[in-house]
Amino acid sequence: MNALQKNNIKSVFKYTWPLYIVIAVLVTLIINSIFTIIHQIPSYQTLTIFITGEVSDSNSLKSDLLEKFKDKGLRKVSTIDVYDNDVHYNTQLSINGYNSADILIIPKTKLESLSSFSFALELDEDLYDTYEVYEKESVRYGIQIDKEKVKKYMNLTNEDCYMVLNGNSSNIGKYALKPNEEHDNALTLIKDWGKHA
Repeated sequence: MNALQKNNIKSVFKYTWPLYIVIAVLVTLIINSIFTIIHQIPSYQTLTIFITGEVSDSNSLKSDLLEKFKDKGLRKVSTIDVYDNDVHYNTQLSINGYNSADILIIPKTKLESLSSFSFALELDEDLYDTYEVYEKESVRYGIQIDKEKVKKYMNLTNEDCYMVLNGNSSNIGKYALKPNEEHDNALTLIKDWGKHA
């Protein structure tokens, strides 16, 4: 390589070096995206809870639930918490709650104001027989939460709150769109946290 070729390479590199950085960043982002897509946790191994109120001890809640359901393959627990007097409550409920939560903890007054329960799993006799339930138009939609059982993890509103199962959840066992008895983490949890009649 002669001196003229070396000068040409230096001259080209002098003006194009930002392009190499951009290419390196793009390649890194693409590889990261591919890795995330390939190694995404299946929905039946995650549990999302929509909470009307505040999660006071998120770490304990997550670690206790992961430990409780480790035999069932639970790998991720997430929460969405918002106060019922927040101006964005209805938006959070309808977008994040209906679309991504397995269990929705909603106060009775908010349930009564809902015009549609299309997101909710209608409870059958196996689920409501021994629990305090929320009923609307002769259909049972939620089990009352026993606040004593969850006070370590969350602060709920002062009124009665009910746990409503999302009908699109993969964690409701035989009631799921693709029934699988083993994938019933949400179903088991509402039975554990439910207030008995």
